[in-house]
Amino acid sequence: MNLAEQAAANKAAYEAEYQRLRAAGVKFLQSHTADMAGGFRSKISPLKFSASGDALNGILYCVSHGDGQPIGDTAFAAPLASDSNGYPNIQALADPASIRHHGWRPDMASVISTGYMLDGTPCVVDPRYVLEQADARLRGLGYTAKVAVEYEFGIFHVDEPLMQQGRYRELKPWGHSLMNYNLVRDGDYQDLVTEFMSRMEMLGIGVASFVTEYGYGMYEFALTPKTAVEAADDAVRAKVHLQELCAEHGLVATFMTRFQPPGRESACGAHHHVSLWQDDTPVMAAGTNALSPVGEQFLAGLLNRLRETHVFFRPTINSYRRFDRYAWSPTDVSWGYENRTAAVRAITTPTPSACRFEHRVAGADVNPYLTIAALLAAGAEGIENGATPPPAQAGVAADGAVPALQNNLAASVDDFAASEFCARAFGEAFRDHYAESRRNEVTAFETWQSQRITDFEWQRYFV
Repeated sequence: MNLAEQAAANKAAYEAEYQRLRAAGVKFLQSHTADMAGGFRSKISPLKFSASGDALNGILYCVSHGDGQPIGDTAFAAPLASDSNGYPNIQALADPASIRHHGWRPDMASVISTGYMLDGTPCVVDPRYVLEQADARLRGLGYTAKVAVEYEFGIFHVDEPLMQQGRYRELKPWGHSLMNYNLVRDGDYQDLVTEFMSRMEMLGIGVASFVTEYGYGMYEFALTPKTAVEAADDAVRAKVHLQELCAEHGLVATFMTRFQPPGRESACGAHHHVSLWQDDTPVMAAGTNALSPVGEQFLAGLLNRLRETHVFFRPTINSYRRFDRYAWSPTDVSWGYENRTAAVRAITTPTPSACRFEHRVAGADVNPYLTIAALLAAGAEGIENGATPPPAQAGVAADGAVPALQNNLAASVDDFAASEFCARAFGEAFRDHYAESRRNEVTAFETWQSQRITDFEWQRYFV
């Protein structure tokens, strides 16, 4: 639908939601738009829903990670917003299905919007729109995907002077031990966890579990499965509200992939669990360590396009600090039943409804709208082509047995930018836009690095 058609379809829901929220005492609205990095760009306004959409600065789809830290590159040039077109506004239309009342703050609600161009056509670089299209493709084949994301992350004590100076490595981890699955790491741990779960329940977000992970300051939560767009919305909302809750407790949460040097403690993954359904019936199960034909085809698609979509799963310089198959962070295009060293772990027990694929490549720094879009688009192609997966790997695949994944961001970007599949699946305009956003990350790091003499150089060459 174009903007006018979608707005007309939403009008009755806007009025009903407005009346419901006003009656509940809501006065303010957080309006969220997903950016390229997988976060929300948000504003707070008095409670209102515009049937014609709201103005949105298109540059929000072109901002860099950290908005310029540490070298000042606040945005990358793109056809949507640049010096040549004067950085125009586009339109944002609120999705009424995403409206939530924040029960822990009764005067606040929130909504997630999708972008439209001034001529009313969808903004094709909006990550939420990209996922909606991939979801529609799979549904067109008669299947619905259910997806659940689990995040590993770090929590540290806030120290404003250190943070303002960018000295994050000096922050004190929250908790006195590095044990995983530990209830007494910190005296406030259970209070924070239960408050987080309660807040998520108010938003309709299910938290299956919250645990301590191996490492000082390391934690993990797992969300319950939803349909594709809902799952991505839940994932980003959960991150935002965990960070919000931590700030209230004098803490700060980070979703950077690795904050400890490689080889020490854990890194932060974001495993994606995906299953296929027809109506309320799971369709991938065929018994213990066995998949149905459609399950095999979907799996084959995931593997066939993993190299081309790899940059979605490892989108930053820091992502590749986690590149270590012996630490259960896959480095190749492999799969296996209950194999945590493989890119895709097939889980077939204990019941057919539990049958799913755990995609283990993603780190906590991903954009879940894009990673889920990649899963659905690649899997749909596998179904369309009746593809056959390669043999399962029982453990770590032998060198050369399966294709390797790129071990750096620049090479992953090149694979993505040259992919005809990615142009077809996500649109050529989006492919080129996202590739430019990732090249901006490479350039930013190289620029920063070129301006500094490293500790290696001082220690190796000074004397």
